Amino acid sequence: MNRSRYLIPAVLLCALLAAAGCTAGTVPSAPATPAAASPSLALASLALMPAEVPAGYVLTERREKDAADMGSLALQLGWQAGYATTYTNTSSGPDKRTTIVQTIAVYPEKNIPGIISVIEKQERSDSNMSYSDIPSPGVGDISGGFTAKAQAPMILRTGTASLLASKATITAPLPDVAEVWFSKGTIFEDIRVAGPGADAATVTELARVAFTRMQ
Repeated sequence: MNRSRYLIPAVLLCALLAAAGCTAGTVPSAPATPAAASPSLALASLALMPAEVPAGYVLTERREKDAADMGSLALQLGWQAGYATTYTNTSSGPDKRTTIVQTIAVYPEKNIPGIISVIEKQERSDSNMSYSDIPSPGVGDISGGFTAKAQAPMILRTGTASLLASKATITAPLPDVAEVWFSKGTIFEDIRVAGPGADAATVTELARVAFTRMQ
């Protein structure tokens, strides 16, 4: 297992690649390869189960992805099939929820280093966050990850400014983030924990559990 440092360089998403119009970085396009019959059946078996996530998390989404969910960059890189699972924990309060998002996708194996580069560059692009590498999680052919913490609260402005008062301001903390990605052959996975309690140990253990499902 080793950490990718390819930089040609969204998102399980990955999710980032699923966002329509994602154009970060310059990545050589590759013709899409038709997916095998019912690939989602195999991908669903790789999804984390409720007993495999920390206590307090509830399954809130589990679904197959199709080409309509994906942005042009993902399709150019040969996206073939995808699956997404989300778990949510609101024990810290309804406004302080923590989510675990697992994104599973099938790509041509040769394109996966480029996909990781896109995700890593874009996921680390928020100047309000301080990033730290996660030590190699020890899974997959290629893997890596990071944690991110806000350097300062996010300032939201609402209302309309007048001669007597400026726009109202609200400060809100940006969520902590811990994210790990890995691949095996043509299968790429991204696991992202965001919110209170997001840390390297939690996301690394989730990645190790998820990887055992590939064996």
